[in-house]
Amino acid sequence: NPTPAVANVETSLTFESDGTLGGSVGCNSFGGDYKVDGDKIIFGMIATTEMACDEPIMQQESAVYSVFTNPASFKVDGNALTITSADGKSAVVFVQK
Repeated sequence: NPTPAVANVETSLTFESDGTLGGSVGCNSFGGDYKVDGDKIIFGMIATTEMACDEPIMQQESAVYSVFTNPASFKVDGNALTITSADGKSAVVFVQK
């Protein structure tokens, strides 16, 4: 079942051409490495800050980070990027503003 993003929470995700990524999905900042292979994205170790936040935001971060832990598939559709976990059970959608 889709879970909408926490309302009124700014999120970001940036992929750099040097193979690094960074962003925030509500409270903590994160960064790490990635590699694209066809329609797969392989994430290296993701480092995050460890601030405590409201529980809904912490749950949102945990869900996103769980998708980033294994090789995942991705699809770009217009201004939306969908990253789907390796087992296909979880997905996150980032929409470019």
